Amino acid sequence: MKKFLVLLSAALAFTSCSDDDFGNANNGLQPVNFSVNLKYDPITFNGQSVNGGSVILTNTNTGDTYTIESGTNGIANFPAVIPGTYNITATKTLTSTEFNTQFGYTPETQTVLFNGAQEQVIINANVNATELKLKTVRIGDLVIKQISYAGSHAQQGAVFRDQFIEIYNNSNETIYADGLCIGQLYGKTSTTTAAYTLASGQFDWSKSIGMTAGSSANTDYVYADYVIRIPGSGTTYPILPGESIVIAQTGINHKAPLVDNSGEPLSVQNPELTVDLSTADFEVYLGDYRLALGEDVYRFDIQNPAVTDMEIAYWGRQGYSSPNKDLIIDNLGRDSFVIFRGDDLNSYQNFPDPSIASITNTTKFFIQIPNNKIIDGVDLQHYNPSSQRPKMLQSQIDASFINCDAAYNSQAVYRKVKSIVNGRKILEDTNNSANDFVKFKANPRGFAN
Repeated sequence: MKKFLVLLSAALAFTSCSDDDFGNANNGLQPVNFSVNLKYDPITFNGQSVNGGSVILTNTNTGDTYTIESGTNGIANFPAVIPGTYNITATKTLTSTEFNTQFGYTPETQTVLFNGAQEQVIINANVNATELKLKTVRIGDLVIKQISYAGSHAQQGAVFRDQFIEIYNNSNETIYADGLCIGQLYGKTSTTTAAYTLASGQFDWSKSIGMTAGSSANTDYVYADYVIRIPGSGTTYPILPGESIVIAQTGINHKAPLVDNSGEPLSVQNPELTVDLSTADFEVYLGDYRLALGEDVYRFDIQNPAVTDMEIAYWGRQGYSSPNKDLIIDNLGRDSFVIFRGDDLNSYQNFPDPSIASITNTTKFFIQIPNNKIIDGVDLQHYNPSSQRPKMLQSQIDASFINCDAAYNSQAVYRKVKSIVNGRKILEDTNNSANDFVKFKANPRGFAN
C-alpha cells in the first residue's frame, strides 16, 4: 500500500551579517526573537496557515534546540534565541477527519504527516523571520531499517569490516527485492561555502562540467559514488511482509578469527563488540570486479560462497573507475543512502563534482539519480555537532538526519517500531530520520523496541 506525506519546503531569505549582528561585542551574545511562518503549498492547499505545527530550531554548533508550536495564524514565535546558525525542522499530523475539515476532501490514509527542513539558517538581529511552505511527497513500502556504519573497536572488534545495511518490507504484501538498487551518495563533508556550493555548503551540481539541468540539478536529483544492485530474474528474492534482507559489506562471522586475502590471520579480542554476518542475504564482493580491472583483491574483501554477491551496478564512469576497494561506509556518519529501482542505469548521466575545473584521468564521476525513482533515503550525520555536514537529500526524502554517538562504538541506527498488527511490526516512516530512528548496538534483523 502506498501512502503520501506532505513536506515542508523552505524558502528562506538570507542576508549578510556584520560584527554587530550577533550582539554587542562588549556584552556578549544578545538573544533575539525569531518567528517561522508555516503555510501549506499555495498551489495544492491554497496557502492556508498551519495551526499547531511543531517547529524545532537546532544550533549547528552546540546542538541546543528550541521547540515551539505555531498558532492559528501559522506563526511559531521563538523568544530569546541565541544568535547563530540553525537547522529548522517542522512537523504536523492531521487525522483523516481533520484533513477533510481543513481541505474539503478525504485523504488516502488515516493520517497525513506534514514535515520539512531548512539548513544553515542564520539567526541574528537582522534576520528574525522566515516562511516555510508545505508540499506533498510519496513514501514507499520498502524502508531502510538499519544502517550499521560506526564499526566496532579497532583493536578488540572488527573495525569497519562488520558494516551492513538492512532493508525491511513495511507493507502487508510480498515485495520482490530483485533489481533493487542501493546508492551510496556523494556530497560535501563540511558547511564551508565556495563559488561551487549552495548557501548550505552543499555542492551546487548545476555548476558541474557538462550539466545542463540548471537549478533542478540540485532539487530533482541526488548523486552517488557507488550503486549496488540485488540480482535476480524478478521473482527470485521475495521479502515477506514484516521481513527484511541484510546486505553485508563482508558476509562472514566477524566474531570468529579469520585469515584475510593476504594470508594474514586476524583475531577478535572481544566478540561481543561485533556481529555474525555469515547468514546475511547478500554481501558486497568486489574481488571479480577489481581483477577485471587488473587490480588486486582487497585484503579484507573476503568472499563467502554461501552468501549471494550483490551486483556492482556503478563504481564510476567506464575508464574512470573509483579506486575504493570495497563498500566502506564512513564511520563518522558522513554518508547518505537511498534505495531505488532503475530500469537501465546505463541511461543515467554522470558528472564530476562541481569543484572540478577540468577533466583528468583521475577525475571521479558520480551517477545522477532522479528523486522520483527513490523509494527511501536516510541522511546520516557526524556525531559532533560542530563537525556536521550539509544534507545530501531533499527534505521530501529525509527532513533531518540521524547519527551514532561515536565511531567504532558498535552502534547502528535503527528505525523505530510504530505499531504491531497481527504480529507484524510496522516501522516508523515519516521521512524524518530524527523522528524515525534511534541508535543501539548493531544487531542484524533486530528491532529497536
